[in-house]
Amino acid sequence: MSLFLSDNLLDKFESCDSPQDLERLCFEFSQASSFEYFLFVVCTLTSLTAPKLETITNFPKEWMARYFKEDMARNDPVVKYCFENTAPVRWDKLVQLEQYIDAKGSEILEMAREAGLVNGCSIPIRSPNGKIVIFSLATRDLDNVDERLNKGLTEVQVFSNWLFDAYNRIKSTMDQDPKAFKLSARELECLFWACEGKTTWEISQILGITERTVVFHLSCSARKMGASNRQHAVAKAITYGLIKPSL
Repeated sequence: MSLFLSDNLLDKFESCDSPQDLERLCFEFSQASSFEYFLFVVCTLTSLTAPKLETITNFPKEWMARYFKEDMARNDPVVKYCFENTAPVRWDKLVQLEQYIDAKGSEILEMAREAGLVNGCSIPIRSPNGKIVIFSLATRDLDNVDERLNKGLTEVQVFSNWLFDAYNRIKSTMDQDPKAFKLSARELECLFWACEGKTTWEISQILGITERTVVFHLSCSARKMGASNRQHAVAKAITYGLIKPSL
């Protein structure tokens, strides 16, 4: 393990109070790992067609502007891989996986190389509250890149998880989503059983309340989450991580 990870990593993260602090720590880690660039992106699935993306990165600004302007994420092989897997991936190995590479994907990778992101690795993380996280390191220098990537993958995984924990702590104090945290206990109970496929009548029998009351609670929870109907409310409750298995 590198000196960076062994040198009071937890203390370093606990001292972070802002996204700027996290950016500084990412920069220090990328430099210690002999990579010029880093990208930390958090995808919140508030909508399946237009998920919310938050990034902390020092990727070339021109590349990031073009990437988002041209909506490259829809065809990015790295994004495709990270949305379907939990194991880390090297970019030079990803191009060998035919299920993630097509003409548009190959074009995006070539444009990234031209922008200076010649090779790198990405770590996918899936959180209990529905977020999909990707942490990447990239380099424009191919000298000893194979050794650097193989040596760094395990350490990048460790760093990524601590980074995401610190991000959640900081975000929870900055902008908690009121839609996701103001459902009453009864509204959550009704949603839980709706997620289990129970009808309004079945929920009323389980909870010992009237069907009209069940409808009221489901309608209130849908309104608070900005859902258009009961099915949409169920989908959002699962996406937000509001409904958890009963152990």
